[in-house]
Amino acid sequence: MTAYQRYRKILVPLDGSGWAQRAVPHAVDIARNYNSELILLHVLRPPASEYTPELALAGQDQQIQQMREQMKQYLVGLRSELRGEQVNVRTHMIEGHGVARLICDYVRSEQIDLIVMSTHGRSGLARLLFGSVANEIMQCTDVPVLLIRPDKE
Repeated sequence: MTAYQRYRKILVPLDGSGWAQRAVPHAVDIARNYNSELILLHVLRPPASEYTPELALAGQDQQIQQMREQMKQYLVGLRSELRGEQVNVRTHMIEGHGVARLICDYVRSEQIDLIVMSTHGRSGLARLLFGSVANEIMQCTDVPVLLIRPDKE
């Protein structure tokens, strides 16, 4: 594999937070270097299925649709901004539970070559209690993962 083919597809998982978005400039630099396609991915977590009927009755389905639309607008806006900077970029949104597993499934199905993502800066007890999506992704994929610490420039 020659250098220019190494990272054909670069995935940036985004959750809509400013922390997650800090990975984007790093991914853009790599994409430009390798003439890669950048894929901005969001995993929308719907409410647990056992509560869905109750949530629908309470009008929560409209809020979920609103969340979906807001994230879509966020992704499209970011995609437009990057395309304006001559970056080859597309967006994708998937829904489900088990964010890390869904991302790893996407990595396999799309033949992603590199994942660039931000950690959320948790350490110690918080990380132990809540786990780390980044850590789970590193466990379930063979693809290189570049982690960006959001608290460091």
